[in-house]
Amino acid sequence: MAAKVTSIHKEKTNNCPICRKNSISPHTPFCSRRCSQLDLGNWLNEAYFIPTHDFQHEPYVEKLSVEIDEDS
Repeated sequence: MAAKVTSIHKEKTNNCPICRKNSISPHTPFCSRRCSQLDLGNWLNEAYFIPTHDFQHEPYVEKLSVEIDEDS
């Protein structure tokens, strides 16, 4: 008699980041093509962004740019 093997890990279900319904393949992590297109539109309209540091206002960057100009 074969022993039944069960996983101790629960299957993780992801929720759609737009509408919070369960995500499904082939649209993972979204629930539908509509939600994936809405998310893409948010990126393209700059509703989402990746924060960066503006180095143009740092004193050492200004000093370096002056030194480079003098060397030219």
